[in-house]
Amino acid sequence: MATVGLALSFAVAASAQRVDRSVDMPVVRNINWFSYVAGDDIRKACHPGGRSQMRLVYNAQWREQVRTYEIFLQPDGTAGLGMGVLGKRGVVADITISRPADLLSPWKMIRGERILDAGETGELVGLFEASKAFGPPRDGLRLPDNDYWWTVASCRDGIWGFQAYHFPTDAFANVRFSERLFTWDNVPVPVSRPRKLEPSEFRGGTAERWILVVGKDGLQPR
Repeated sequence: MATVGLALSFAVAASAQRVDRSVDMPVVRNINWFSYVAGDDIRKACHPGGRSQMRLVYNAQWREQVRTYEIFLQPDGTAGLGMGVLGKRGVVADITISRPADLLSPWKMIRGERILDAGETGELVGLFEASKAFGPPRDGLRLPDNDYWWTVASCRDGIWGFQAYHFPTDAFANVRFSERLFTWDNVPVPVSRPRKLEPSEFRGGTAERWILVVGKDGLQPR
């Protein structure tokens, strides 16, 4: 039995490592980011009998911090959880470069992972359901890069879903899964929590650079 349990643990760990790394490096992140948030790869692969997975993006102001969570639901009720953090990336003038490999380090995504047992996975799925995380989203919701918001792209039992929450709306306030994910997050970068801000168009030097618009079942074409 111990051997079987160990094999399952390795299988789940492997799933946690199979995260989409198309946004790890800054050179390709600008090209792939919108598709990554939209979950285009998850949607394309979503079919009955396929892998059930979710991708959550917590945008805590693009220039300050972004956290991502990749969840791979397993047939035995467990799950692999992959985590990534961008920021703070800092001021280039304050970065010390000691070797060529360090050149892009401040802008790389910092990664973490863990395995969720069946009880933890069941709890998390329940929190997603309580938050209506599997959709449908509010058509026309706007997500500026310099605001706080969550997106959730999912394929569960072959069914595609998408959801988004924009701070400080009631929908964002009713998110039930965030604190649990933050508790499990083992990336050594403190979570940047929402704070009251002026409307994005009034923030001068921190004005929005891009904005995502949500459609009836996902991000609208860009």
